Amino acid sequence: MINFLRDKYYWHNTNQKLKKFLKEEERQIILMYGYPKSGNTWLRFLLYNYRNLLLNPDEIKTISYDRLNTLQNNVMDRGTIFNSENGFPLFYRTHKTYRKPYDLFDKKIFIHRNPLDTLISAFHFYQNREIPFSDDHYDIRDKLHDLDFYVLYKIDLWINYYKISIKHADIVMNYTELKNDTAKELNKLVQFLSWDLEEAIIKKSVEFSAFNNVKKMGEEQNQKYGNGPKDGSFKGEFTRSGEEGQFNNELKKETIQLVLEKFPEFKNIYPILIE
Repeated sequence: MINFLRDKYYWHNTNQKLKKFLKEEERQIILMYGYPKSGNTWLRFLLYNYRNLLLNPDEIKTISYDRLNTLQNNVMDRGTIFNSENGFPLFYRTHKTYRKPYDLFDKKIFIHRNPLDTLISAFHFYQNREIPFSDDHYDIRDKLHDLDFYVLYKIDLWINYYKISIKHADIVMNYTELKNDTAKELNKLVQFLSWDLEEAIIKKSVEFSAFNNVKKMGEEQNQKYGNGPKDGSFKGEFTRSGEEGQFNNELKKETIQLVLEKFPEFKNIYPILIE
């Protein structure tokens, strides 16, 4: 009960703070959200490389992680109220499922990735910490080191997130479709946001934001932590591969089958991933 009241109080205050900040804003206010490791950061790179190229068409490589997080530094659940740089949108992000502040935004972008690969990526991300799985109760942390256990333990949370999130989206970005034809999906999103559309810059942004280029940037600029903690508590590499279908090689067949039974929509939403 105490945690419930504390949570309610926190979100009330956050909503009031954001409402006060945003009420005089004349530009469109954008929120992007998705379950952790669903391609959220990749989509941000695509959008911010695009906007940066509109302003600086002679750029020859991707912006860095640190630059991305300077340009897009507002996080809804932290209640941050930074003004954006000239030429860049007022853009918030969150991994939180629907909360009242969602209603303050003009355009809401939901990105989702198939739950099997999402949870595999989340497993590696949260395991590679000074204290692995620190967001989970300490009683369960030892068991979470088993990948199959982790996926089955988290799948209901992912399903709940997906089913609630899709109801509140103004546009839905499917990671599978984004991987299959990145330029087409970015074009669709730019038009949805009513930004100036330039096909040559779409193409260049896709090239800059490719996983191998982002990964190379992280290595060259000593930013392999990506969007992970910068204090050294994250031990891995934020950008792994971004490949789909990892689950076929990393999970037991029984685990995959149990997830498909829990989320039968999988076959319709991500048809090319099922053998």
